[in-house]
Amino acid sequence: MERILEKLSWLGNVQALLVSLFGMAAAYFDSTITFMYALFAAFAFNILAGMRADDVSLSRWKNFKKKKFKDSLIELFIIVGITYILKGIMDLMVHNEKSVYAVQVLTWIALYYYLRNGLRNLSKAYPAHLWIKAVYHLVSFQFAQMMPESVRQAINRTKEETEKDEEDK
Repeated sequence: MERILEKLSWLGNVQALLVSLFGMAAAYFDSTITFMYALFAAFAFNILAGMRADDVSLSRWKNFKKKKFKDSLIELFIIVGITYILKGIMDLMVHNEKSVYAVQVLTWIALYYYLRNGLRNLSKAYPAHLWIKAVYHLVSFQFAQMMPESVRQAINRTKEETEKDEEDK
């Protein structure tokens, strides 16, 4: 590596720039990285539960649907992207402490949907396990009550719109 840096002296400057940019990005995301860990864990739980409901095993990928997985990944990237775009806008408006709260609320909403969907998939995969069904109903109907009123109203409006769209089809 030293020989390359001797021949291409400008590469050392690029390396320093990249290290600085990485350090700045790490410092910016440090306050909210634990929320993203929780989001990725809930995403993985949802994917694994969905694979189990679709009868996909990790040893044989017979019923694996690439389009479904791709759509789930795009959804995750959209959630993370929107969350950090809003955080960035709030930081630009010098609402630093409130930007972390915004990330927290948006992550809670995503966790709610991922956990609810994962538990629904598990209850389909294991219909005889009453505990899974009980936890699914608990999360579906009681978890939203612990959220702030504005978030509850948004969840209820989303449910109503989804039901209306399904009736129209």
